[in-house]
Amino acid sequence: MTAVKRGTRRRKQIFFCENCLKYFSRPFKRTNSNLKQILKDHLDGLSFRKLVSRYDLNRNKICGIVNHQTDNLKNNLELTRLFKYQLNYSGNLVLDGKCIPVKEGCGDDAVIPGKIPLSRKRKRIGKALVIIWGSDYATHDLPHFELDKSENGDAFDNFFRSLKSIGYPLKSLTIDDKKEMSRAAKRHFANCVIQLCNRHYMIKITNLLGIDSIKIRINSKQKKIDKFFQDKESTFIPRTRKYAITQMIKLTNEVADEVADLEYKYELLIDFQNIIYSIIYADTYKIAQYRIRSLEKYFWPKRFAMKEYYSRKHIQLIKKLIRDFKEHEEYLLNYLKYPHLNIPNTTNLIEGYNSQLENRITNIKGFETFETAKNYINAWVIKRRFAKFTNCKNKFKKLNGKTPLECAGVDISYIRDWIRWCQK
Repeated sequence: MTAVKRGTRRRKQIFFCENCLKYFSRPFKRTNSNLKQILKDHLDGLSFRKLVSRYDLNRNKICGIVNHQTDNLKNNLELTRLFKYQLNYSGNLVLDGKCIPVKEGCGDDAVIPGKIPLSRKRKRIGKALVIIWGSDYATHDLPHFELDKSENGDAFDNFFRSLKSIGYPLKSLTIDDKKEMSRAAKRHFANCVIQLCNRHYMIKITNLLGIDSIKIRINSKQKKIDKFFQDKESTFIPRTRKYAITQMIKLTNEVADEVADLEYKYELLIDFQNIIYSIIYADTYKIAQYRIRSLEKYFWPKRFAMKEYYSRKHIQLIKKLIRDFKEHEEYLLNYLKYPHLNIPNTTNLIEGYNSQLENRITNIKGFETFETAKNYINAWVIKRRFAKFTNCKNKFKKLNGKTPLECAGVDISYIRDWIRWCQK
C-alpha cells in the first residue's frame, strides 16, 4: 500500500491511499525534542515556510511553538549570574544600540501604517523597540542586553546598573557618538575609560567634507585606462590599435583635468582629512600629540592666512570641524593613551552582531508585539552564546572552535542541550 500525506487535522496526520483511493488518519506524535528542534532550526535561520514543510505543521502552530519555547527560557542576564564566579572578562566593552521591527509600534507615525519598516527607515518611527547590548572585546561574549522603546538616558542607566549587578569589571567602553551612553557609564563605573569609534568619526568627517564622489569618478576613469593595457604590469600599447590609443589619451586628459580641478577646489578639505586620519590612527600617543600641535600651530594658521585663495564655505567648514575635533580629541585617542588596557578603537565587533541579528529578523519580517520580540531576541542571544566561532581572524583566530561562554572561562561541557538547560 502506498499512502501520501494530506495535511493534519485535530492533531492527526491525514493520509491518502493511492490503491483504494480513500483517506485515513493516524495520531500525530509531537515530542518535546521535536519542539526544541523547531526552535533551534528557526534560530539558525530556517524560515517558517521550510519549518512547515519539514514538520508537517501549519504556520500558526509553528509560530505558537516558537513563541511558547522562547517564553519559557531564562533571561540572558540570569544566565550570566549563574556563571558569575567562572566568567573571566577583559573589561573592554563594545556597546551599541539597534532598532528592532515591531508591528505593535508601527502606528499612524510609521512610513506605511501597520507595516514593519526596513532597517534604514526604522529610526523615523516615533515608537520602536531598541536593543542596547555590549560585547566583551577579548571573549566576544554578550553578558547583557537591554530592550527599550528608544535610546534614552534611562535605558542606558538600566543597562549599566544591571551590568554592575553581575560584577562586570568595566575598564573601557567603546561607543559611537552618543553622550547618553558615556554619562550613564560614568554614573555607575566612574573609572572607566570612554573611547569613541574612530571609524564612525572618520565617516562623519568624510560625509561633511563631501569629496569622496569626485575620487570615485577619477578611480572609475583610471580603471578604464587600465583596460587598454595587456596586463597590470605591462606599459606597452600596440601602435596598430589607433582607436585604443586615441581613447586612452582622451581619458588621460579627462582624468588630469579632474585631478587638477580636485586639487584646486578641494585642496584644503583633502589636507584636513589626511591630517585628521593621521592623528587618530597614529602608531603612538606621542606621535598623535605631535601631529595635533602641527595642526594647531602650522596647518590652520597658514591656511587661514591664505583664506582669499580658498572658498569661504570651506574655511567655515574647517573651523567647525576643528572645534568638533578638539571637543572629541580625548575620547578619540584614549586607546593610544592607555595601551596597557588594549582598548578597541572601533565598534566593529558589536556591529557584526548587529548585522547577524538584522539578517535573522529580516527573514521573519519582524514581530507582532513587544513581548514576542523580547522573548525571541533573548533566545537568539542565548543561542549565540552557546554557538562556536568558526570565522574569527587575525588575533582572534584562537577563539575558533569555542563558544563565547567558553572563551570567557565557563565550563559548559556538561550542557548537552542548551534549550533544556535554560528552561525556567
